[in-house]
Amino acid sequence: MNQFRYDYAVIGGDLRQIYLLSELSKTTHALCHYALCQPPKQFFPTQHFTAMTSLETAAANSRHIICPIPLSKDSDLLNQSGVKKNIPLKQLLSLLTPEQCFFAGCIPDAFHQEALKKSVLVFDFMKDSELSYFNTIATAEGVICQAITASPMNLHKSRCAVLGYGKCGRILTDDLKRMFCYVTAVSSCKEELAQAALSADDAMDLKEFFTCIGEYHFIFNTIPSVILTKDILVHVNPQTRILDIASAPGGVDYAAAKELNIPAILCPGLPGKYAPLSSAQAILRCIEKCKRSPDIF
Repeated sequence: MNQFRYDYAVIGGDLRQIYLLSELSKTTHALCHYALCQPPKQFFPTQHFTAMTSLETAAANSRHIICPIPLSKDSDLLNQSGVKKNIPLKQLLSLLTPEQCFFAGCIPDAFHQEALKKSVLVFDFMKDSELSYFNTIATAEGVICQAITASPMNLHKSRCAVLGYGKCGRILTDDLKRMFCYVTAVSSCKEELAQAALSADDAMDLKEFFTCIGEYHFIFNTIPSVILTKDILVHVNPQTRILDIASAPGGVDYAAAKELNIPAILCPGLPGKYAPLSSAQAILRCIEKCKRSPDIF
């Protein structure tokens, strides 16, 4: 049996990881970290956690490995900005050993399967329904903050379009309605449109929306494919703000938007920018739930 020096290694990611380290430090756990986006001592100077000098030492000495949401932005490299060199997921995978528990979000299937073959317990945060919904709430709040910051207009009484009516689209629509926006929900799915008609001011399919796209002050995209192409963007009002919260590659032809001087903003990692403490607390609740119920893995 391995004798691990640390209970947890927190590796990579954004401010959520730093706040998670702080929340873990309130327990008796031994903690280490590597490749965090900023030195945690800048945020929590009185708390104790060990900075590791390499990925190898962090991974080899820790019972639980906690990596970011998402684990990778391109399915190849670890999502991190704390060290200058890139960290391939294959390198991280090679360091995992039996008896370890590995946590991260949006884990690529190939990585997940190879880790299981090594008898590593693997848990994807985004497969936990409670955390997934919390992440959606934090994302919706964050993109509303981004919209207010990016525009010279009030959201109040503005015309907003929400493209896609999945979990995030539904919550974002409800939040915008509470701010007295006129909200049109847009989808190519008939079932989503039927649901949207119950809460949005209007519901229309994509083709119909494209014919009146110039009427909107804010466009929020949640659809993870490039639907706002150049031939669509030419009809957007130059005062409109497009905010894209879809996963890569996003929903906007950004080169065309730049050429047309259309303000289009890709908004990744909003929970880490606008609600890192609340997000870290939700992640910790998820980890504790997994430890109480090992059959979750």
